[in-house]
Amino acid sequence: MNDKQIIEEIIRNIASSFSGEQSTKDWNNETIWFDAAPYACIGKDKAKKVFDEAFGNLSSCKVEILDMRTRINGNSALVCSVQKWDTVNKDGSQNPPFMMRQNDYLEKLDGKWTVLHEHTSASDGWNGKIDE
Repeated sequence: MNDKQIIEEIIRNIASSFSGEQSTKDWNNETIWFDAAPYACIGKDKAKKVFDEAFGNLSSCKVEILDMRTRINGNSALVCSVQKWDTVNKDGSQNPPFMMRQNDYLEKLDGKWTVLHEHTSASDGWNGKIDE
C-alpha cells in the first residue's frame, strides 16, 4: 500500500471503531484530541476512557464517511472527512443522525503513520456537502 492508502485506512479504522483502544490505536501519548463534545485532552490513555464511556451508552454506532480529502507533504498529512454517524442507545432508541466533520493530522514517525491531532465537530442541520 502507498502512503495515501495507509493513511486513509487508519481514518476508516478510527471511524469503524467501537472502543477506546481501537479509536486510539494509531495515536501516541502526544496526540491532541478536540472532541465534538466539550472536551479536549493530550494522550491516548485519557481519550480511551472518554471513548469507552461514550460507546458504553450505545448498542451500535455506524459511521459512514461521505467525503475524505487527504493531503500529504513529505512525512506530514492532513485528512479532512465528512461523516454521518447513526447511533442506537442501549435501550434500543435510535438517535437522529449526526453530521460530523473530522480533521486528522498525521506524521510518519520511525516509518509509521501516527495521528498527532484529531478534531471532530458536529454540524446540526448541515447536509454534508462541501461547496467547491
